[in-house]
Amino acid sequence: MAPLPGSLASTSPAVAKMLQKWSFKEGSGLGARGQGIVAPVQPTLLHPTTGIGYGERSYQNGLPDKTPVVQEEWRRRCEELARVLQLEEDCCNKTLELLRDMAEEDDSSVETTEALAAVLKSTKVFQEGRTPGMWKATLPSSTLLYIIENVIKPKMAADAREWTPSWDPDCHLWVRPWVPLVGHLPDSLYDAVESKIVKHADEFAVISPWKDLMDPTQWETYTRRHVLPWLTRLVRELMIAPPKQMDPSFHTLMQWAPLVPAKIMVSILEEELFFDRFEDALRHWLQSGAGKPSSEEALAWCTGWKNLLTPELLADEGVLARMNAVVDLVDAQA
Repeated sequence: MAPLPGSLASTSPAVAKMLQKWSFKEGSGLGARGQGIVAPVQPTLLHPTTGIGYGERSYQNGLPDKTPVVQEEWRRRCEELARVLQLEEDCCNKTLELLRDMAEEDDSSVETTEALAAVLKSTKVFQEGRTPGMWKATLPSSTLLYIIENVIKPKMAADAREWTPSWDPDCHLWVRPWVPLVGHLPDSLYDAVESKIVKHADEFAVISPWKDLMDPTQWETYTRRHVLPWLTRLVRELMIAPPKQMDPSFHTLMQWAPLVPAKIMVSILEEELFFDRFEDALRHWLQSGAGKPSSEEALAWCTGWKNLLTPELLADEGVLARMNAVVDLVDAQA
């Protein structure tokens, strides 16, 4: 039988004699207060294909911890999913409300009755786990077409006539609620919307929601007519004059940049000689004699501009090359 932990029998006679001399009590630990361990340290089982550090918390070795970024992205996606699912349920409720109103107004057509019954039946999907689009998929195609053409579009047309962009810039009241079924602004309403929002063409809060509410063709038409000319003028009139950090209009330009394809924004910057003017202004500053900046000051100025560029623009190889070129210019003048 193996000796118990802390027993003198578990050690050699010489050590046992020494411990007895020091008043050691069997079953206790070493130390003035017997605070030492009694049981021996147990070996840890290692998996045959793993190395040192398996199962331990990883360390970043001074590098930024990316965990919060991942958690933030996960949180953002969950919130977006919840928003989409809630929008579908709201759309269902509004559709039911319209169909019931039609039924009460002596519209006893077979189509209205069948549509009302189909939508009522579809509400069962909200009592179960679902994914975006599942509710729409439960509606028969003929019913869906009837609802869109005879219920929703007439309602949207009436609301569009009364809509004032400055009161409802995000279109929560008359477009967004119907997105789960209609998908985007009906083509028949594009002209009416364009005629109203063009009066607010330089108001980001009014224009930006329409990128998601119009289909790609509609949005391309609007931006080509009204957004791109304005952005081109902003770039053309942009003042680049170090050591002033930057023209405030550049902030506006970068706020609007995500509303158009990055390649188009890059072409505007190139056609209006933004990068050439930027480099010329920097070179003049570096050669300004008594007002010549230090390398640190010049690099800070360049970095300030670069940090305002959108991720989409910085992902363009041409843009990145031009911004790196100005850094090389500073290094060459050091």
